[in-house]
Amino acid sequence: MAEAWKEAEKAAQRGVAAAQDDAARVAANATKQFGDLSKKGQQFARDADQRIEEYTGRSSDAWIKEGSRFIKTRPWMAVAMVAVAAYVFGKLRG
Repeated sequence: MAEAWKEAEKAAQRGVAAAQDDAARVAANATKQFGDLSKKGQQFARDADQRIEEYTGRSSDAWIKEGSRFIKTRPWMAVAMVAVAAYVFGKLRG
């Protein structure tokens, strides 16, 4: 009886060790996937910034600063512009 108990305990320990190995493998894979996704997102943001600068002659940071300044100086006009844009977009979408 004691021998069967020891064997069951060893089997449980092997199961726990295998589960830990699997969890570590999954975590390593997820970390790699998130790292790759992060790199792709950063590259996309750089490309978008470059396109904005090519089309407008100004960087996205300059546009963001100007938008922020506009919202601070004319908050109600900014709200109205967003509402109109949302209405028009909603109508165009159907």
